[in-house]
Amino acid sequence: MKQFVYILLGMMMFLGMSCENDPYLYQGNALIWLSGDDAQSATTDSVVYSFMLEEYTVTKYDLHVQAHLTGNAVDYDRHFRLEVVDSLTNVPASAYVIGETVLAAGANVATVNVTVSREVDGLDLENENAYLTLQVVDSDELLAGAEEFRQYKLVWCDYLAEPSSWSYIASNIGPFTKARYKFIIDNFGYTDFEEFNGQYNMIFSLQAMCIEALEEYNSNPENAGRVEGWPYLNDNGEPLEFGKGLYY
Repeated sequence: MKQFVYILLGMMMFLGMSCENDPYLYQGNALIWLSGDDAQSATTDSVVYSFMLEEYTVTKYDLHVQAHLTGNAVDYDRHFRLEVVDSLTNVPASAYVIGETVLAAGANVATVNVTVSREVDGLDLENENAYLTLQVVDSDELLAGAEEFRQYKLVWCDYLAEPSSWSYIASNIGPFTKARYKFIIDNFGYTDFEEFNGQYNMIFSLQAMCIEALEEYNSNPENAGRVEGWPYLNDNGEPLEFGKGLYY
């Protein structure tokens, strides 16, 4: 009998230590933490969007904030709260609309649509960024999660901003410039480069296509007088080049 008790106590101690050391084992209240939408090339704590990627008639755009549940899903809707962090926001309330903050029954993730405006009072988005920082706070049904994941920053503008995925192609295409980005968009339609991550054949192929397309542009006298320049100019006013690597 004593041997059985010792075995039982040993198992309880082992389970207790396992629970204490397992960072993924959830205990306690249901919590909400924030991230971005991979489909919008978001990073861990922010997303950057440019209206320049849209037709001039587009005046509103939905950016996404993902709210994740730590805890168990339940069979009814629950509400969480997002507040604006004024010290990390430079736009008035008229510049955005925050959608429903509801975690649906059975769900572990909720997508909050934040509709942002192309024109913002007091800002020239053709030359500067608008930014809105949201923070999850305790509600009656869901509490705020770990402090380092409570805030999320949305940034938008109306010029060609560097996508977070540019780093995947920089060593072959060159460091980010608006001219390089515009050339790729106009010729090949790429606005982000997530699919190029680690895909070296794709990267080399893009580099070759850019070089060929640039040579074709620069050899065509009909391009004289275009705003891009002839030859095609980089941001610094010098002829655009591809493939000089990170040190160019």
